[in-house]
Amino acid sequence: MCGILGFNWEDRDRLVELAGLLEHRGPEQEGYHVGDGVSIGHKRLCILDLSEKGIQPMYNENRNICVSYNGEIYNFKELRKELEGCGHIFKSNTDTEVLVHGYEQWGREVLSRLNGQFAFCILDVSERKLLLGRDRLGIKPLYYYCKEGKFIFGSELKVMLKSGIEKQIDEDVLDHYMIFGYTPSEDSILCGVKKLLPGSWLEYDLGKKELDDCGFYWELNYCEDHSISEMQWQEQLRELISRSTKRRLISDVPLGAFLSGGIDSSIIVAMMREHVSDLQTFSIRFDHKEFNESQYAKIVSEMFGTNHFEIEFDSNDVGALIPGLIYNYDEPFSDPSMIPTYLVSKVAKEHVTVSLSGTGGDELFGGYERYSEFSTLKRLNSLPGFLKMLLNGSVCAVNTFLGKDKLNKLRCFLGEKSPGYILYVKLLSYMFRGKGEGIKGLEGLRYLNEYFNYDNDLTNLLNTDMHEYLPNDLLVKEDRASTAVSLEARVPFLDHELVEFAAKMPASLKIRGGEKKYILKKSFEGVLPKEILYRKKRGFGVPLVHYFRGPLKDFAYGEIFDFEGYNYYDKNMIRKMWDRHQSGRSDYSRILWSVIVFNMWFNKWMK
Repeated sequence: MCGILGFNWEDRDRLVELAGLLEHRGPEQEGYHVGDGVSIGHKRLCILDLSEKGIQPMYNENRNICVSYNGEIYNFKELRKELEGCGHIFKSNTDTEVLVHGYEQWGREVLSRLNGQFAFCILDVSERKLLLGRDRLGIKPLYYYCKEGKFIFGSELKVMLKSGIEKQIDEDVLDHYMIFGYTPSEDSILCGVKKLLPGSWLEYDLGKKELDDCGFYWELNYCEDHSISEMQWQEQLRELISRSTKRRLISDVPLGAFLSGGIDSSIIVAMMREHVSDLQTFSIRFDHKEFNESQYAKIVSEMFGTNHFEIEFDSNDVGALIPGLIYNYDEPFSDPSMIPTYLVSKVAKEHVTVSLSGTGGDELFGGYERYSEFSTLKRLNSLPGFLKMLLNGSVCAVNTFLGKDKLNKLRCFLGEKSPGYILYVKLLSYMFRGKGEGIKGLEGLRYLNEYFNYDNDLTNLLNTDMHEYLPNDLLVKEDRASTAVSLEARVPFLDHELVEFAAKMPASLKIRGGEKKYILKKSFEGVLPKEILYRKKRGFGVPLVHYFRGPLKDFAYGEIFDFEGYNYYDKNMIRKMWDRHQSGRSDYSRILWSVIVFNMWFNKWMK
């Protein structure tokens, strides 16, 4: 885990200054290349080969290839052996050097040979170009800016925010943020700043000062294979998860695992226990019972004999953490689970430098409630207009009787018939509470329709989440939370071989008879107890609904209504949401949280 950055002119002082913004990503070693018309910097957290031989930027023998790289290449030993057979000489025991000689041998085709999580820049002095590459699933981040002859790149948006470029809010991206709580795959909150897409590369021509070429080296396709039995699917799935987990145990520093007590993290712990004798695990305990599942983490910890560490937090901890999180998440990001993810990373860092997580299991095998709900809501949305009018009236009557807007989410599916991607947006977003509610940027989400190109609803949803929710929310959350405390997080479920395997699996094996993640659960019967495998799923949430009516009420009110920095929101609409939330009739905590985060982010980074 490291921080990388650079730009297409020579300025060592500016390079060192900007690199300091990434200190948390790599506090142990640093290195700089200033020459050949570029400035490239690196901040390193030492994981493999802790000696000075691992310092980056790293060069080949004649120094015409220079690499600055963030991540881990899990098959680097196999690649190194192949490259040594081709005559390449290695001077370190790092995975970084495989990139140096791999590029010499194969050019940008080296990308398709890598198994890992990574973002890197390669300077090819002879060709006068920069090559940027990012891992297949978007586990590691990479931003870039290319305008008016300037090219800047970095692991985090901080590099661009402090590089002197014009800072202008992209209002289409802001609309996207308000709908989902995160920014889209390619565009950032700043006009002109892009993200390199997962599984892609770009080349920048240093002589012409322009982007020369770009493309994908990997794309995920779903094609169901019905040629093997369910038992064979189970056996192969167990083998692939075991192999993927073992790959992610390469380390010259202590490692452990996040353990929520859910299926995915429990499976990873079970697989790790086969290879790690002194396994340390980490979890969170909430101060509200309905958000607390720490007892399940203890069951798994005791079953596998791990050395388990648990941290409890309450509203005081949340209030104290928020300003720092706004710094670490340097784009607006309002998934509330950023808070417990940061806290569990913090406790893990006290004991280890690398921690494995269960991220990705839901997106591969159909673990979310919305996967089951979608088909029902799609049918509801397709009903004749008069039936939808009757149902809408019934929902309003029930809400009136209950004195709460419990069923209001249904109302946004009782409007005009909509394509699948719009139903997905309304199901996932916290913005929509009534059939007439909308937002001006909704038309800008038409690109999501390209993910709905399969005959099966579940496959379309999984495809969308793998391209949107996973890389833009879950992986951003885990990367920023872990790197904030100089911890490396690894995700065995996102080994690309396992991902490709899951994409071939029939949808009927993922959800069967209403049982989500059916095949994953069946595969690990006998490994994990049924009270872990078949218990009701809970999200990694935060009780904001209670906090904003109680201990954090004054804080939330001030951040929302005393903010004058940017006149984007309709404060009258937000006021109505606030009043309904305070009355207990509606839960608008997620929308209010999104406004709070954006306002605090604006004050921190845009002034």
